[in-house]
Amino acid sequence: MNARPKARLRILLFEDNRLLRSMLHRMFLEQGWEVLVYPDPAHCPLRHAARCACDSPQVCADVIVTDLEMPDVDGLTFVRDLLGAGCRVRFLAMFTAADDPAELAKAKDLGFAVFSKVDGLTALLKWLHEIERLINGGRALIPCAKLTRR
Repeated sequence: MNARPKARLRILLFEDNRLLRSMLHRMFLEQGWEVLVYPDPAHCPLRHAARCACDSPQVCADVIVTDLEMPDVDGLTFVRDLLGAGCRVRFLAMFTAADDPAELAKAKDLGFAVFSKVDGLTALLKWLHEIERLINGGRALIPCAKLTRR
């Protein structure tokens, strides 16, 4: 029986709170995951691309974890724009303190799994481990250099 190779999850993390961003980054790295961290979508080259780098056989990441409320652009608008530009990231997580039912419903409608910053960290980690089991280790990821500012 041919087992597919184990994937090392690649996460794009968007969080404007410096302390929380640092904590999540460290926690994700401790899980063995590859994490690219941005304080705001404006700092990610994908934000300004006419076509997402995923618009090829490769994908930019396995998961996007984003806050809803950020200074430059909110997480919903950012991901909606990415998807409109051809992004093929399959898994989306909203890790937020926002409690507006309409905004959270929009996130779920867009395909986000929604987790509360108040009490959802354990659930977020459990969800990410479940996603890791679904990822094909042989998938093609774009080089990280295309996801960092120069």
